Amino acid sequence: MKIISFTLSLLIIIFLIILILPIQIISNIFNLKLKYNAPYFFFKLINFFIGINIELDQESLNHLRNKNDIGNLYVSNHVSWIDILTIGSLIKSRFIAKKEVKKMGVFGFLAILNNTYFIDNTKATKSLGYSKEIQKKLLKGQNLILFPEGTTSDGSSLRNFKSSFFESANSKYVCPITGKEKYIRVQPITLCYLKKNGLPMGTASRREIAWIGSYPIIKLMLDYLKMGNVTINIKIHDSVTIKDFGDRKKLSAYCEDTILANLLDTLHSNSI
Repeated sequence: MKIISFTLSLLIIIFLIILILPIQIISNIFNLKLKYNAPYFFFKLINFFIGINIELDQESLNHLRNKNDIGNLYVSNHVSWIDILTIGSLIKSRFIAKKEVKKMGVFGFLAILNNTYFIDNTKATKSLGYSKEIQKKLLKGQNLILFPEGTTSDGSSLRNFKSSFFESANSKYVCPITGKEKYIRVQPITLCYLKKNGLPMGTASRREIAWIGSYPIIKLMLDYLKMGNVTINIKIHDSVTIKDFGDRKKLSAYCEDTILANLLDTLHSNSI
């Protein structure tokens, strides 16, 4: 990007944050439905102005249009801070994030405003309690986004999924429409970073976008604004339930295999 584009992009982001802040704060205080709608439109505007292009196939679009009678647990691979903008612009939802995110300056403050549900993923003994809380939120109709890797990858592969939080999908409820018992739905999402400024990305260029290690998040964001447009292919897969597999570990393994297979296939199909 030219310096003028970088400057304008930065000013637009600051303006949009200032614009959304009072709306989000008031919505949170009075528990208005707008507290989930405002971030959804905020992310769409940010994507437009900073050059994040999202590719969706027809099947994924159909999944987005389908309405469920309770919340869905969406599980996705995790590459960058950009993941939040892309998924958040497609699904009205809350993100599940590790508690350290709270301390990440402006980024942490925005995560709090966005009603992010923070967890301590360093202690396995706490996972059951978190799963029960996540379960309650899903049954109340909230969509939740989980990154089961527990950290970020380089965008060309996956880290092993942590299965403990999949236990939150182990719950039946009575559908208010049919009166039949159902299980909470789990829906895998594959994020694949494909192009930079219209050209295919390789492993090295994907790592420039990936949030790896202790790299400062603000610097990573500023680096992106200088970089140019990015195209991300997002695949929303068919939903499944824990009943389809028998336990959380098999459900977790299925989601991991599904996302990895689609990631590798998409990268191969779009390789230079």
